Amino acid sequence: MLDINPHSLDSPPKELPIQALRYEVQKIIEHYAEVYQCPKDFITSAVFGIVGTLCGRHVTIFDGKYRNHPNFWICHVAPSGSNKSSPIKALMEPMNREESQRYKEYREKMKEFKKNSEEEEPILNQLTVSDVTPEGLYKILDGRAGSKDGLLLYRDEIKGFIDDMGRYHNSGEISNYLSIWDGTTFPVTRKTQPPIYIENPFLCMMGGIQPDVFGDAFKRELAGIGFVQRWLFAYPDMIQRALYSETTLETAYVAAWNEIFTKLLTIEDRELTLSPEAKQVYIDYYNETIERTDDLNSYLASMLSKLRIHVLKWCAVTHVLACTDSAGAGQFFALPSSNVISAEEMRYSVQCMRYFEYCGSKVLTLVSGDVTVKKPTKEQLIKELVSLVGVDKVNITKFAEGMGVSRQYVSKVINRLPKLQGCGCCG
Repeated sequence: MLDINPHSLDSPPKELPIQALRYEVQKIIEHYAEVYQCPKDFITSAVFGIVGTLCGRHVTIFDGKYRNHPNFWICHVAPSGSNKSSPIKALMEPMNREESQRYKEYREKMKEFKKNSEEEEPILNQLTVSDVTPEGLYKILDGRAGSKDGLLLYRDEIKGFIDDMGRYHNSGEISNYLSIWDGTTFPVTRKTQPPIYIENPFLCMMGGIQPDVFGDAFKRELAGIGFVQRWLFAYPDMIQRALYSETTLETAYVAAWNEIFTKLLTIEDRELTLSPEAKQVYIDYYNETIERTDDLNSYLASMLSKLRIHVLKWCAVTHVLACTDSAGAGQFFALPSSNVISAEEMRYSVQCMRYFEYCGSKVLTLVSGDVTVKKPTKEQLIKELVSLVGVDKVNITKFAEGMGVSRQYVSKVINRLPKLQGCGCCG
């Protein structure tokens, strides 16, 4: 049982929780994180991003007033070398295979169309895009007007995508992305192209970024219009170094993930509703975040307003991934037979929003330019200590032990200081 209440604000989860998910889903997340030596946060959020894409507009969650679909913009924040890309690419392998198959079928249909132009021109029903111009994306979304399938924009480095924004047409592009996140219909009119009318767009986005360049991409003005606040940031406090390992993914876990992917590809339209208990959990979270708004700056207040929507979207995917129905002999996963959200699923989703609120508050310092100073090197620490207390007061042996380095290393650093060379005190 998850204990979610206002007091959880005092100690928000520092790791994206998984305990409410189906046991097999939990084990997949844990295995991928272990093999790739990366935070579970990256795996969990990527699983939600991929599953949300597969659900598309086939899955709707209705809170009694508004209807939402599970489109997420997910960004992993970590320094270079944190292995935030490789595990995501591994999770996307079944999606890439499906995409490749769709391209092959599309090319064959185009060959037939060129032979007989009286037939209707085929449309490529893409699952993913990457290096795409805004015009290219608009064209894809326009061609999917009659489809409820989702679309994922994946960029290994999100900064490249944001840098491209405005490069082609400055006017209205960012506001169009805001409309896409909201699922709001919008027109696109260009002098050199026929006008298009994009109805009910659905787009998930996912990628990573380094803290050092975060402020260069997610600029203050983007936060001012609510673009930054629409993202869910996975930003772990601590990331262990990924040492060399020969451990590889076990076949059973890959098969389980492939099975989840395959079953979600054919998910039927369903509208999820909240049980009375789940509705009360949602109302409590909604009202609590409203009450806190007056005490927050505009960025955080805007972020909370988006989390009140995200919690429903997240809960829709949670319901799919928390299913405990029997999958049958030799199978790992089953789509839920019930379309009613439980209180437990809503509590879990609220706990996840606590995590994203915590990470969103952390990235605020990166947006505002108040970036945490890099940790000094051991050599810099030694020089700083010597400059503060004087070399004659430094116990080299104890200092070396405390820093986990050799006495010779400390002596070598001190002897390189111009004012101390030749003093003889470090021999």
